[in-house]
Amino acid sequence: MDQLAVEKKLAVSYTLCAIAGAVASITMGITWGHWYHTLDKCIGKNCSCILYGLNTPSTFLGGDQAPCIWVTFGPLIYVFCCICLTCFHGYRVLFTTKAPRMTTTRTVIAKTEPGEAVRIQTIAQEDISPLPRTFWIVVSAISVFFFVYALVHFSIFLDGFYSTCTEYRKVLEILLGVDGTALPVIHGRLYCQGIFDFMDYMQLDSVNASRNGFLNTGLALVLGVIASAFSWIVFLFASWLNILMTRRRD
Repeated sequence: MDQLAVEKKLAVSYTLCAIAGAVASITMGITWGHWYHTLDKCIGKNCSCILYGLNTPSTFLGGDQAPCIWVTFGPLIYVFCCICLTCFHGYRVLFTTKAPRMTTTRTVIAKTEPGEAVRIQTIAQEDISPLPRTFWIVVSAISVFFFVYALVHFSIFLDGFYSTCTEYRKVLEILLGVDGTALPVIHGRLYCQGIFDFMDYMQLDSVNASRNGFLNTGLALVLGVIASAFSWIVFLFASWLNILMTRRRD
């Protein structure tokens, strides 16, 4: 694989990572801010986070704010780094690509059958100034680090999402007054997005809540989880490309 093709793919990959990280951060931030005052009912600590919510006999509480801080602001680190790398590779691809080399033609006489000629034509190909191997080693380490970083971010986001969903299923048992054969519907058939739809309309606001209107909490969180998952997958691809270049023999 030639360096120009690799740098084009890296520029696209880093752009996608930056967009996905921004989506994960924004959706989580909006959802956290929407539920902040409603869920923060703990005494002596902040429990405003929509992730890792907890059902209690008296009310539904949010989780500790640390996961929300991490999930909301964590992607901004690799978003900034990806923007820088996108600009670097994008500039090289757009402005430092060399003109195609001249096409040459030569004829080779085959030895198998006398008189038969084989015409071999070289293909014109764009070229780009090579980067030192040290550069590829450094960016490989950075991309692998952010792959692990994004994977941890996704794991916490997904785990917190399912934790709150599981706890609010218990709340629905009481609010809907269901029992017996209806319980498997709540605990087994309803998707988490549907559970959060109930939460949007049935979870009462606190006195000093700042929720203006309703938010599609389930959709916002699902979009954030998908974007977070997409980030580590693309970082894995970018890491593979960078590692390929470190092993390349010119």
